[in-house]
Amino acid sequence: MRAALLDSSCVLAWLLREPGAELVEPMLATSFITSANMAEVMTKVERLSGQGLECAEDLVEAGLTVVPVGWREIRSVPQLRQQEQGWSARSSLSLGDVSCISYAISQDMEIWTADRSWVELDIPVPVSLIR
Repeated sequence: MRAALLDSSCVLAWLLREPGAELVEPMLATSFITSANMAEVMTKVERLSGQGLECAEDLVEAGLTVVPVGWREIRSVPQLRQQEQGWSARSSLSLGDVSCISYAISQDMEIWTADRSWVELDIPVPVSLIR
């Protein structure tokens, strides 16, 4: 079984009790998130409540592992950017998205997301949707 890498949409769905939160909750203690995606979560929570850092600390304390994204993990970025050329601007990949997908490819991890457009990507790792 592959390790699970959560993108920010999964963690935010859980925090905000959105559809799919029930799938994310049991995974939090054993899953991973890239540092870029955690920064996205922190930014959103900070805007909503002013508690971005505290929220991130709570997630880490609960077992969610934050992983750094380095050179090895970003090597697939050009390939990902090329694949999204036919997408609408609304579906384009953010920096956090690209770091998440690239990290998952480099580490052979399963990606969990709420972003349906990711299933269109031609990548060598599974993408699971929470909704």
